[in-house]
Amino acid sequence: MLTMWLGDEETLQEKEVKKVLREPAKVRVGKSGLSEGVISEIRRHLEKEGVVKVKVLKAALREADVNEIATETARKLNAELADVRGHTFTLRRRKRE
Repeated sequence: MLTMWLGDEETLQEKEVKKVLREPAKVRVGKSGLSEGVISEIRRHLEKEGVVKVKVLKAALREADVNEIATETARKLNAELADVRGHTFTLRRRKRE
């Protein structure tokens, strides 16, 4: 069994991202792509939870690949792209300075 030590340097936000990575995606991007409805749903989850996992369905991949969709979504929402795996990406709220 592989265990990982979480040092004191790990922030609360990083722990939340790791937790979300184990959960199913909360939002799905379908054939309509990054519509205003999808963007507002992702925004709602970011404001409420700080982190959101998004799955890109195959129908959405006709126009762009997952990395392009993830980057565009992060830019539109002023969020940080935390992870991209397969057809799924995770966004987190930017730290306020």
